[in-house]
Amino acid sequence: MARPAHPRAGDAGMSLLQDMAAGAPPLAAKSDAALPRRRWTLPRRILAQPKGAIGLTLVVLYLLLAVFGPMLAPQDAFRQNFAQTLRPPSAAHWFGTDQLGRDVFSRVLVGARATLGIGVGGVAVAFLIGVPLGILAAWRRGWIEAVLMRAIDIMLSFPDIVFALAVVAILGANTQNVIIAVGVVAVPVFARTARAVTMSILAEPYIEGSAALGASPSRIILRHVLPNISGTLLTLSTLLFASTLLSASGLGFLGLGTQPPFPEWGTMLGESRSYIRSHPYLATFPGLFLAVSALAFNLLGEALRVIYDPTSRRGSRRAPLFAFLRRRSAAAPATAPDGDSAAGNAVSVKALRMAFRTRDGLLDVVRGVDLAIRPGRTLALVGESGSGKSTLLRAIGTLANPQEVSITQGAIGIDGESALGLPAAALRALRRRKIGVVFQDAASALNPVLTVGAQLAEAVRAGSRLDNEAVRQRCLALLKDVRIADPERRLAMYPHQFSGGMKQRIVIAIALAQDPQVLLADEPTSALDVTIQQQILVLLREIQAKRGMAVLLVTHDLGLVARFADDVAVMYAGRIVESGEVATVLERPLHPYTLALRASAPGAGEGRGQPLRSIPGEPPLIGQFPAGCTFRPRCPRTQGRPDCAEREPDPRTVSGRQVACLFAEEGLS
Repeated sequence: MARPAHPRAGDAGMSLLQDMAAGAPPLAAKSDAALPRRRWTLPRRILAQPKGAIGLTLVVLYLLLAVFGPMLAPQDAFRQNFAQTLRPPSAAHWFGTDQLGRDVFSRVLVGARATLGIGVGGVAVAFLIGVPLGILAAWRRGWIEAVLMRAIDIMLSFPDIVFALAVVAILGANTQNVIIAVGVVAVPVFARTARAVTMSILAEPYIEGSAALGASPSRIILRHVLPNISGTLLTLSTLLFASTLLSASGLGFLGLGTQPPFPEWGTMLGESRSYIRSHPYLATFPGLFLAVSALAFNLLGEALRVIYDPTSRRGSRRAPLFAFLRRRSAAAPATAPDGDSAAGNAVSVKALRMAFRTRDGLLDVVRGVDLAIRPGRTLALVGESGSGKSTLLRAIGTLANPQEVSITQGAIGIDGESALGLPAAALRALRRRKIGVVFQDAASALNPVLTVGAQLAEAVRAGSRLDNEAVRQRCLALLKDVRIADPERRLAMYPHQFSGGMKQRIVIAIALAQDPQVLLADEPTSALDVTIQQQILVLLREIQAKRGMAVLLVTHDLGLVARFADDVAVMYAGRIVESGEVATVLERPLHPYTLALRASAPGAGEGRGQPLRSIPGEPPLIGQFPAGCTFRPRCPRTQGRPDCAEREPDPRTVSGRQVACLFAEEGLS
């Protein structure tokens, strides 16, 4: 699609052709990129760590003891011999005998199955109940989170042993009810931890990226959330295994655990309390086995945490703990995109108003915004931090969280299709078919526990029925489109093995996987150096020219706007104060805020060695906008003009652009 050339003013005068002539060649592959490492098996990874080797060895021994303990017992653990009561350790009775003449060593071996079963079962009960509740609270927020968390707080207000005693008193004293009791006691810990780590993961840009591809909530949770929180949950499980054993032992000590004559280490400790001074060996051996079992699981859990920690550069290339949850479900039939209208807008926003939800009510953040982007053109959205640019971009991308942001008025259209009020399935289909998003921080926009190939494949598979080979070829083509060398090898690499510029290219490739008609770029080059910025922006222009996409670019850099955008919209305090073609707006700004932005840009006219100019004052806080024109407290034109304080000016056409200023014509003189 042909693109008109625009004259540029001042520092913004470099043309696109000059940029492309001086632009960089395709970014070379990192010379020090790590080759795919040898696929170590999980036992080898554990054994490579001293604590892992000790923990795994002990856990295996304990598991073997639980399975084969009854067969290894030298004597009948239930047979009583009153002629051999309270005998000390000897060759005939390695751990001595108890008050009923039973062999303590045999009872320890037989009791391993019940003791470890209670520990594992209790943790499993707590995990299966607590983790889903925590994830649900983090995902849904609102009243669901409030109700769940208040119930969890009430449970935490009771001491563990008291809570467990109450559960056992209601259900009855037996091994199964002890498992339920100690599991329910640990549910609050799992729920609170799962909620906290899930909220942290949900704030990552790659979650929004997955949502932008049309992924369902269940797929996001199973594929992106659970793998990233698995290390934390695994470590917590091993820690709770020890506390679960102690709680179960406490119940056994009080006579509410496994009932006689069946042996269990906690029950054995309870039976020995009357003989602790005269025959300490009765408590020593069950207590030692109990303590070492807790230590073994803690050591193993710590070793596994190191392996599955998503931020560890030593992490294995093996699939994370919940990899089995990533199997692709059957894809829904792809929805045919609507026909393009040559005369229509790719993006249309009309009278849009948005507000943040707070305890004190709604606080306006976007106030009556109108904008349109035609196919094949780039609209740059500029303004100071806090002006509402990113909030507006997320609303256009249908990524605004309804629990946090309310769209109180207006309409958003994507290629003639409304983006508001859609059912969840239709909303995901719209994102998948028509919208691509490039986020600011490429490192956070990529899931650290998935290979680049896996993340590209997910984007390609969304809403399609392609076979594995077709998906792979499409992934290779995308990497070639964004000029990544040796794409076959790159597919098997993890994000941390790429430079910042290459990560941003991969994010762009993911955004382009479904051939979107609209590309939303939220400061895509702010984290990159100047040379890489040039490469990325030239790449975006070339891809846009090839595909005819509309691009919305959020940025602070007016020089970048002058070189790479066709149109510009200046945003202040949630409103568009001036908009039009880049050459028109930047060559002769008519709104005092646009004029101040241009004057404060580096190279805008200050002498050599002189400090950069700045805009006096501060932008208004959300919900605390001044009466009349919101720029009035910082505006040099407002002195002696009461009209500026009486009403907020509406945008009007002045000299080929839209300006929201009562005295815009003064900029023409």
